[in-house]
Amino acid sequence: MGFDARTDLAETSEEEMRYGSAVIRFTVLRGLRKTLSITVDTSGDVLVKVPEDATANQIKAKVKNRAGWIIRQQERFRQLNAHATPPRRYVSGETHYYLGRQYRLKVEEQPVKSVIFRAGRIVITTPDKADKKIISTQLNEWYRKRARLVILPLFNRCLAKLPIKANRKEQVQVKLVRMEKRWGSCSPQNIIRLNPDLIRTPKGCIEYIIWHELAHIINPNHRKPFYELQDRLMPDWRVWEERLRQFRPD
Repeated sequence: MGFDARTDLAETSEEEMRYGSAVIRFTVLRGLRKTLSITVDTSGDVLVKVPEDATANQIKAKVKNRAGWIIRQQERFRQLNAHATPPRRYVSGETHYYLGRQYRLKVEEQPVKSVIFRAGRIVITTPDKADKKIISTQLNEWYRKRARLVILPLFNRCLAKLPIKANRKEQVQVKLVRMEKRWGSCSPQNIIRLNPDLIRTPKGCIEYIIWHELAHIINPNHRKPFYELQDRLMPDWRVWEERLRQFRPD
């Protein structure tokens, strides 16, 4: 299961249905409730909360009945987000996150390409300051290098503490993979994928995602035992879950 910021002690599943030419993807959250409800968050994600005994036909009927409203809400949030987040210009003075703090860029035109920290800034040297694509590529490559240096050792330290046998730990694999709208995932084969964009968030957020995915090795579903385990692994995980809401995968 991939990371989900919701904390309901219930089972989740990912579903989709076609509505005209559109495909609506949604998360079904089963829990102790009597009615079916649908919400669309600001990122456009659709959450359908249903009783534990709700049938697939009942869920699809509910989504179909609200499909027009869902699509309108998603379009509304797309427009709002487009205005709220201006395109990156990759120029001196623009701020970018690294480990939860904002740093200003300083772009210098020089023959040799590099990205370094200097005097509290992210300094990029590049042959052509007007070529934003090259500058973007340089910065993203720097983020990936930093992700390998920071995230992977932290993952290994957490894995060493995971309460499973050593031979099971040896079967766990970790990969840094860019993902849209996901910070992490854990496959049935114990392959954990972490989004390198986590390097933009605080270390506590990174550790939270790592523990979340590692907990799925022991408890695949988002049920009460999963959250009880997560409480033991990282007692303050809710603090970092909330902090993570201000970020989103690029």
